Amino acid sequence: MILTVLSGRQETEWFDIEVADEYSVEHLKLMLGVRIFGEPPAEGMQYIMEAKFPEGLWFRVGDNQLLTGSGLREGCTVRIQRAFSTTQDEAPVYGRRSLFQSEKMGKYTHEII
Repeated sequence: MILTVLSGRQETEWFDIEVADEYSVEHLKLMLGVRIFGEPPAEGMQYIMEAKFPEGLWFRVGDNQLLTGSGLREGCTVRIQRAFSTTQDEAPVYGRRSLFQSEKMGKYTHEII
């Protein structure tokens, strides 16, 4: 499948990548992390992947599955974010915020999911 990868904080920086459907999400995150950040995740660092369909909302891609079972399809847009933590546990969510910020009219605003 062909995916569009956002490689910067602005949606103007992107590239397309072709991946096999049998890849695991972890393998794809590792490949993209090396390509975008120039290194695999170090101790206490993890990569979080989000994806969306054209004109859709961003959703988090789970780690322990193959790409075909993750909800990703041909033409999806994906992005990854480095997170520094010593645990895989997540804090309770009372409201959702995007991992990325966009700059509008000179101010940074959070995109609401």
